[in-house]
Amino acid sequence: MENIFNFEQKLNNDNNSSNIFWDIIVTTFNFLCDVGFVILPSVGYMHQYYKIMTLKKTEGFSKFISFILIMSFIIRIFFWVGKRFEITILLNAIFGIVVQLLLLRICLKYDLSIKVNEKNIFKRILNLKQFWNWPCFIDYLIFLIIISSLIAIISLIIGYDNEPYVFTLGVLTSLIESFLDVPQIYELYKSKNPFTISYLLVFGWICGDIFKVGYFFFRDTPIQLILCAIFQLTTDIILVMQILYYRYIKKNKNEINDENEFEPKSNNLSEIYDNLNSDSTTEISS
Repeated sequence: MENIFNFEQKLNNDNNSSNIFWDIIVTTFNFLCDVGFVILPSVGYMHQYYKIMTLKKTEGFSKFISFILIMSFIIRIFFWVGKRFEITILLNAIFGIVVQLLLLRICLKYDLSIKVNEKNIFKRILNLKQFWNWPCFIDYLIFLIIISSLIAIISLIIGYDNEPYVFTLGVLTSLIESFLDVPQIYELYKSKNPFTISYLLVFGWICGDIFKVGYFFFRDTPIQLILCAIFQLTTDIILVMQILYYRYIKKNKNEINDENEFEPKSNNLSEIYDNLNSDSTTEISS
């Protein structure tokens, strides 16, 4: 009887040890997923930062990508205050703002097309023709501080207990971010040069959006963010198709046209020979 009791106790201890080991694995996996969600979406922008710093030019990258992301992240922070969902999404927004500000600063450093024509900061900011194309980094910071202050004041007046207002914040942050690829698609359409954009950035968008869709589904995330991630994944696919078109299909068409320009109009060798003989005979007779 004592042996049976010892066996059951040992079995329980083994089960407890295995449960503890399994809990450690699950906790570690969840932690890595959270860290990945915070950092991975910005890895492509880090590579774009490195590429701009190496090439010392910003051609092919649209600064409006930074505008869309920063605005979306700012609103998402206020949305989190009212909704209090996963704190990982809040950390992702804060980390994303820091990365975009650094990327914006390096763009201003090497964008030689921007010149300071107005010394007054507020006049530069209010110039709609130069919106988000200002020459100084401080212009962007002041604009973002003003926008953040306005949202904070509106939130205090309306209150976070107002569910329609909090829902509207969620819709805005998702709607703004869903158009993330649009400036890059337009920039690529204008330049028709797919080599200036970081392919790691595009790859990071695709992987990040796939990861976000799965993460949002399994973490009880607001529906606005799920729909935003699905729409972004769709625009990622459009951008990849555009890159493939300009890199391979359009390039091949241009090469064929160039080759046709240098080809003789007549492919008949005898006809070419006769033309040459007739030309030489004409010269001799003259």
